[in-house]
Amino acid sequence: MNKITNSPEETIDYAKSIASSFKPGDIYGLRGEMASGKTTFIKGLLMGMKYKNMVNSPTFTLVNEYDAFNKVIHIDCYRENDIERWVSLGIFEYFSLNNIVLIEWPEIISEILPKTIKYIDFSVLEGNKRRIKIN
Repeated sequence: MNKITNSPEETIDYAKSIASSFKPGDIYGLRGEMASGKTTFIKGLLMGMKYKNMVNSPTFTLVNEYDAFNKVIHIDCYRENDIERWVSLGIFEYFSLNNIVLIEWPEIISEILPKTIKYIDFSVLEGNKRRIKIN
C-alpha cells in the first residue's frame, strides 16, 4: 500500500485512518531517513487509537510506552547500535502478543528482530511531501 502525503497534517490524518488495522502482536519497523515522517506517523496512529497525551520520539530514552486503546511500544534505535544493550534492556519482552511495537531505525537491530516484522518505508519526495509504503 502506497500513500503520498503533502504535509505533516496529512501524514497524521492518514495514520489515524489506518490505526484500527494495527493489532496487538504486530511489530512494525519504520524505515526512512531523518525527518521523513516516522514520528509524525506514529503520532497519528496513537491519535487514531484514542491516545490523548504528548507523543515524541524516544531518541534519547530509547523506548516510550503508551497506554492507548492497545498498549503501544515505540522504540528508537538511532542512538544505540549495541545489540547486547538492547537485549539487556529487555527488548524481547516488548515483542509480546499484547503489544503493538513500532521500531524506528529497525535495520540497526535487524539480527534480533522477529521474522514476522512488517515494514513501513518513508521517503522524502520534496518539501513536506512524503511517500509512505506499508509492506
